[in-house]
Amino acid sequence: MPELTVGFHRLTFVAERDGVTVGRPDTETYVVLPDDGAELLRQLADGMAPADAAGWYEARYGQSVDMADFLETLDELGFVRTPDEQLTGPATVRYRALGAAMFSPAAWAIYGLVVVAAIVAMIWQPELRPDPKHVFFLPSLIAVQAILVVTQIPGLLVHEWFHVMAGRRRGLPARLNVSRRLFFVVFETELNGLLSIPRRQRYLVFLSGMLADLLVITGLTLLAAMAPESWPAQLALAVAYLTLVRLAWQLLIFLRTDPYFVLTTWLGCTNLAEATSAYIRQQYRRIRRLSPLPLDEDAWTPRDRRYAPWFAVLTVIGTVGLVVALGFGGVPVVVEFVTRLRSGLAHGTAGGPLFWDSAMSLAVMSLQFAVLPLLAGRFARNKKRLASTQQELLSVQGAS
Repeated sequence: MPELTVGFHRLTFVAERDGVTVGRPDTETYVVLPDDGAELLRQLADGMAPADAAGWYEARYGQSVDMADFLETLDELGFVRTPDEQLTGPATVRYRALGAAMFSPAAWAIYGLVVVAAIVAMIWQPELRPDPKHVFFLPSLIAVQAILVVTQIPGLLVHEWFHVMAGRRRGLPARLNVSRRLFFVVFETELNGLLSIPRRQRYLVFLSGMLADLLVITGLTLLAAMAPESWPAQLALAVAYLTLVRLAWQLLIFLRTDPYFVLTTWLGCTNLAEATSAYIRQQYRRIRRLSPLPLDEDAWTPRDRRYAPWFAVLTVIGTVGLVVALGFGGVPVVVEFVTRLRSGLAHGTAGGPLFWDSAMSLAVMSLQFAVLPLLAGRFARNKKRLASTQQELLSVQGAS
């Protein structure tokens, strides 16, 4: 009687630098196997009986395999399918055709024309070039703050939407979630199944958000070029400048921005940032002549450990670059804001619009950078205390 085969869920196999990433996309479960282990799993998934697969493995690689232990590991990963479980096919991805159109050759040609046209417009009209003064397009500080906060939301949405469509172009069921942090609306992209596609196909998914920011900047610049002195044009330039600052922020790779994932994918790393943090802490303790901290070396791959010293240097350079960028892009805005604020408070009458506009603007800034962080910290501490209390209650109930 022939031996029964083992059923498996739909699995993906992606060759990596140090093995093969095998995953189950519907549950987002992935593991990196050596080449021989991945080939053995592929034979089993293709319908080969375990005993035959063990003989095939020994004949090909010259060593035996503990098939029972191998199958137990696969079952713990959720790869093995029981007889009562149905084999599910690939998930249907909506708007895949739209994603393909957004990154087609024709679309890239249009994007290129928009960028080139914006550059030409800035050459011929210097007032269109990025300038911190564009942020203050209205005399009222509170109006500037309110309008810019509202107008940044569509830009953030477009950034994440490009990530989603770049993923759906590759058949990934990427989703865009809308949530909030305190009183602020945030958008988050879930790139489900990203590890199920080859590495070379992931780069555009990571960089598509920056492409969206570039198109927003150049598109708004072209709109402003049509009537540079108008109020809508001034608003467009203000939004374009803040989008440029956000785009520049993405270049700070050590903050785990989009290019960070491009770099780690190219290097074949899995947890480079954490490995680098541990390396920096150990080097700091070595310089201070302190005893080294115990490390879990298994938490990082050999590539993570190999590139951690280089990424530490990049982190130091990036920190310096962040300070410089804030000096050139952020400090002028702060200085202009403080200058106008001080002028309004000092020279405006107590009941006049200039005084109250400055006072309300100061209150809003204080709320964002002082009150809200304090409330967030207090909320986190209360949540942690509540969790600790619940754990103690569970322990008491278990003991009783």
